[in-house]
Amino acid sequence: MIERFKGRFGKDVAVFHSKLSDGERFDEWFRVKEGKAKLAVGARSAVFLPFKDLGIIIIDEEHEASYKSDSNPKYDAREIAKYRSKLEGCRVILGTATPSIESYYKAETREIELLNMERE
Repeated sequence: MIERFKGRFGKDVAVFHSKLSDGERFDEWFRVKEGKAKLAVGARSAVFLPFKDLGIIIIDEEHEASYKSDSNPKYDAREIAKYRSKLEGCRVILGTATPSIESYYKAETREIELLNMERE
């Protein structure tokens, strides 16, 4: 997936995940802070990247339990994304073929909107 984004958007893509060295993570973080990266592809910690003008947050496969961090500080990247969207006035898309129970309930109670993608 990362290579597809890099192929499409080139140097505008920051990659942020735990397999990077500390130096590589810092370099990517700094590129975002300086506005040299326009989008990021990464693990749950990418939700904390210091984008200046955040337009949209996309959480792919939102049903995955890996979005919850069990180490301190404990957090759920999906909830952080929703909070950031309120602070920064952007949208969050929770993408999945099988919504989490929490997301499905929120859609049923109209707290969030459920959109179905139709196959053509």
